[in-house]
Amino acid sequence: MTTGDRPAAAFAPPTKSALVRVELGADRLPTRIELSRNWKNAFEPPEYGRSIMDAYEYALYEYAAHLVATNSRPRKVRPDLREAAPLLLQQRTYEDYNATYARIYGVATYTMHGPDLTEYDEPTLTVRATAHRLQSVTMDFAWAVRTESNVIAQDILDCCDKVRAALPRFVHDVYLDRESDEQLMARLVRHEHHLLRNEI
Repeated sequence: MTTGDRPAAAFAPPTKSALVRVELGADRLPTRIELSRNWKNAFEPPEYGRSIMDAYEYALYEYAAHLVATNSRPRKVRPDLREAAPLLLQQRTYEDYNATYARIYGVATYTMHGPDLTEYDEPTLTVRATAHRLQSVTMDFAWAVRTESNVIAQDILDCCDKVRAALPRFVHDVYLDRESDEQLMARLVRHEHHLLRNEI
């Protein structure tokens, strides 16, 4: 080994939790969260959210390992032009067009809250996620201490469902199937320019 060379860092898989278990949907967002009866005793309230995120990271690791073992491909994250075009062509303002385009092809972060509020009218639970990845789970400590674990888990899952509901809903246009990709792209460009001219 020459001076300055560094050995490649060994990959350390995440640790499986005996207290928290997360199952993923095809979109890689949680569809099931199991919190053991000892979960609250094993962690301090400030660590509750992190313990769930650690279990989520392990679920992602298992998901990736399964894809490799079965020689499978993950579900594509972004739609192709034909899938997105009908929805984009439905937009009637330039602002809506850009917002829809960003939701389809950007990496938008969605922030969802649980149903309860603190005494200061702040959400007791906040979940942040993209369309395909959970980013954070934060909760009010006092609320978390007094709330049953299964309720906490369900509120997180409900927030994930809110993220799914906020995603663009694609439509199919049989008429557009007759057009080539080049014609479809030209139609989108004309539509965007038309909307932009109307804004001026």
